[in-house]
Amino acid sequence: METILYFQSPSKTSGPDKIAGVRRHAAVADWHVQTMDGLPSSKALAMLVSFWHPLGIIVECGSGYQEIPTDLFAGLPTVYLDRNPRTMPADTSCVSHDSVATGQLAAKELLVAGHPNYAFVPYPQPRFWSDDRERGFKEALALNGLGCETFGGTGRDSLQSVGWQKSLRRWIGRLPKPCGIFAANDAVAAEVLIAAAQTGLDVPREIAVCGVDNFAPICEHTAPTLTSVQPDFLMAGELAARALGEIAQGKHRQAIRLTFGPASIVRRASTRTCRHYDPETTAAMELIRRRACEGISSAEVVATFKCSRRMAEIRFRQIAGRSILDEIQAVRLDKAKELLKNSSLDISAIANYCGFKAANALWKFFRQETGLSPTEWRNLPK
Repeated sequence: METILYFQSPSKTSGPDKIAGVRRHAAVADWHVQTMDGLPSSKALAMLVSFWHPLGIIVECGSGYQEIPTDLFAGLPTVYLDRNPRTMPADTSCVSHDSVATGQLAAKELLVAGHPNYAFVPYPQPRFWSDDRERGFKEALALNGLGCETFGGTGRDSLQSVGWQKSLRRWIGRLPKPCGIFAANDAVAAEVLIAAAQTGLDVPREIAVCGVDNFAPICEHTAPTLTSVQPDFLMAGELAARALGEIAQGKHRQAIRLTFGPASIVRRASTRTCRHYDPETTAAMELIRRRACEGISSAEVVATFKCSRRMAEIRFRQIAGRSILDEIQAVRLDKAKELLKNSSLDISAIANYCGFKAANALWKFFRQETGLSPTEWRNLPK
């Protein structure tokens, strides 16, 4: 069994999924993945190479590791994950996130809600991915005849800077409303929501907010919960592993440059606006999103309304466009598809995870909705 070394950055938002993607390919290639925290010294790297005799190395360039010196790994088959492509030597292989496409997807999410005004909040310190996300967002808005304001409180500030937070609060207060705001990542978006609360703004009616990374410890614990673009970090890891294998086998004389895009929008309460605002229906949709896979029933959702069951169903259908039961089933189906695509769990485990009583119940429902069995859907080309 060959070994590859994976040097991981301190990034908590993307690191676990990237490693999972690497391991998914490694399982097929019969590799052992040895993960290491942080960057080694030249001496430590030499000792690791002597000990493991690795097939190659993957270097994750996440939080604080944007400009890793490539000469450290010279002479070894190496693939970099999310290093700044603008400063990457021409002979170096990398897998990079398409941040422009991420900005475009965020724009689509906010455009669908029909906001007349739009704004972007960049990361406080200079980051190439923040610039690219802003560019994609503004290009998509311009295509639809709309402009965008950008928050200017950047430089040496940090998210924890009181000065930056005060400036953000004043800027949000001055924005024309209603406004769709795209933030460079979830951490920035969380600060936008805090500033909105301190300014007395209603989210999502006065401002709607979208972040990037779908980092659950942030997105599920903001008030309201945060809509976020989910980058395809699993695919990023798998692409890096595939590229490393091809380099190690000598299949490429030139550097490999690959990109991975956004996988989806995970919609939560921070953008869930409706023409006819109904706080009870909005709360019910959020309850379903959180608990559909726990086996919540239509009756439990109806019980949160202060009206009859019939009226609750009518109000829900007017806002959501489908019944309460259909909404529950749609959330379960989406989760089943996600697990079929991104895990090796068997159908019984997926059925249990998604709130179905048995694998057979999931199988019948899945075929009814998609025309395919779960296994057939899992085996579709990616």
